[in-house]
Amino acid sequence: MNRAAIGIDVGGTKIGGAVVAESGAVLYRETVPSPRGPHGVDPGAAETMALLERLEARAAQAGLELRGAGIGVPEYVTPDGRIASRLVLAPDADLPATTRSGMPIVIDSDVRCAARAEHRLGHGRRFGSFVFASIGTGISHTLVVDGRIWPGHRGEAIALGEMPVDRRLVIRPDAPATVEQQASGLALEQAAAVEQQASGLALEQVAAGGTGDDIRTRDIRTRAGEIVARALADLVLLVDPAAVVIGGGLGSSRGPYTEALARQFSHLTRRRPAAPALLQARLGNDAGAIGAGLLVHQPSE
Repeated sequence: MNRAAIGIDVGGTKIGGAVVAESGAVLYRETVPSPRGPHGVDPGAAETMALLERLEARAAQAGLELRGAGIGVPEYVTPDGRIASRLVLAPDADLPATTRSGMPIVIDSDVRCAARAEHRLGHGRRFGSFVFASIGTGISHTLVVDGRIWPGHRGEAIALGEMPVDRRLVIRPDAPATVEQQASGLALEQAAAVEQQASGLALEQVAAGGTGDDIRTRDIRTRAGEIVARALADLVLLVDPAAVVIGGGLGSSRGPYTEALARQFSHLTRRRPAAPALLQARLGNDAGAIGAGLLVHQPSE
């Protein structure tokens, strides 16, 4: 019987799930919007567990032997798998230790799950060490050293989004001057709403970077990309990785944001001998769910 695991990637805008083979191949996948309550994403963890159970049933129908389920969450997670923050998830979004069928569930931070997949199946195969940054609704990072994910003492070595931003570079003066509050997908949506009121453009045009000739909206995304580039360049100074890999919805995109990020990162690291490569993740939006499944198959990585 073929062995597999379920991987779930809980995000601020969507929940992605996959049945993942030991090789990392995705056998089945399903994505649903993240339900949002007044105090956070997926109240009661209802949608997360419903998706997990649908994938569990699908795997059973296919005759697969399921080893367990991994769930990546956009929160701090301790090295022993305990969710230690409630920045995105609803306070009552408590994940059980097992499914209703008794299958074990393991939990980790979503960015560490994505980095695990990129290490096993993507650019990480080429490098002994690399920084993985997830840039989407939120912004976070992790460090892979000699093929192992570095969680930090408390599981908090993911806080790229909390790094400070020079006040002269802020996009949203009314928000905290941090990378996530100024340059994440959510920050861009909020900046776009303000810009839409001022410009009269449709909100969808603003969020996407305008019509192509709109300087104001392109400038928002360019400045956001430069903010992230500065934070990544600071990480390079601290940990000296062989490469920096960016993923997540924004990190995997094409356009003013990633163009500015790449240009500024190259400029800031140009004086370093053998400066680290900046690469977009090969696995795209599947990385989180695949890595959550690999968390079951290869828990020591």
